Amino acid sequence: MTELQHKTLSTFIVTAISFLGFQALVFIVSIYQLGQYFRAAFWIYAFLVFWLLFIFDLHLRNRGVFALLKLKHNGVRLVWEALKKRVEHVFNWHYFSHLLAFLVLPSIIFWSTVALIALNPFAEQIKQIIVVMTVINLAVAYWYFTERFSKKLEAHELGLKVLNLVKLFAAYLAAASILGLTWYFGFGEGFLLAGIFTLTFLVMYQALFQHKLLKLSSEFYALGVAGACSLAGLWLYSNWDLQYFSGGIVVLATYNALWGILHHHLDQSLNKKLVGEYLLMLLVVFSILFATHNFAGRVL
Repeated sequence: MTELQHKTLSTFIVTAISFLGFQALVFIVSIYQLGQYFRAAFWIYAFLVFWLLFIFDLHLRNRGVFALLKLKHNGVRLVWEALKKRVEHVFNWHYFSHLLAFLVLPSIIFWSTVALIALNPFAEQIKQIIVVMTVINLAVAYWYFTERFSKKLEAHELGLKVLNLVKLFAAYLAAASILGLTWYFGFGEGFLLAGIFTLTFLVMYQALFQHKLLKLSSEFYALGVAGACSLAGLWLYSNWDLQYFSGGIVVLATYNALWGILHHHLDQSLNKKLVGEYLLMLLVVFSILFATHNFAGRVL
């Protein structure tokens, strides 16, 4: 099987299982069986994690270790040395750190989608739109993760650009789901601040890791961006109504502007023109949302 055929097959499998799994979740929540809903969600998520582990092991494991070691060892010694070589990639921090980073996006996208579907148990059109967009983004993420593993974690510019779009989708889903959960279940400001801060920082961490910009100073910048996004969420909690989908766009626009400026700063390519462009884009998004939002309809 060629590399392209393998990537296509592996992405097709995870896409098909994800779509069928989400359709099962849509049906379960429509009959309001929440216990079964979250149990089913756990097993679907377990498959997504297993599949990523499978791809990781398939591409980064040592090959032909038994045949090679057979020339030097035999008996129990042969089995022991072959086993150590077989799992050597698992204890390679360079490989394992990439695996952990790659788990961030699918996890945030999956559980945010689970939360949003649960918040809209009887809105079939909304649920299907969320499912389709989620499955597409998961498929894209797994496609480029497979490519990275197959190339021994070598990054390519196109893959990074595409994954940046997936990160934006993940940031939006995370913000919308936290806002929705906070408003509908009355979890309060603490939950909202902690939720948006944590999920935004994880998305930032993954982005810095992918671009090889992760260091102590950049992590402090990431904390600052996460803090700004959580404050934007707090303002929404105090002034917005229950439209958490549009509220998520406000947090996303904040994240995108700050991340773009930070990325260029760390990449030493930041200038006044770029700062102005990002801030202007942020202003345009805010102007459209604020102009079309009915603040008088807020439920107090």
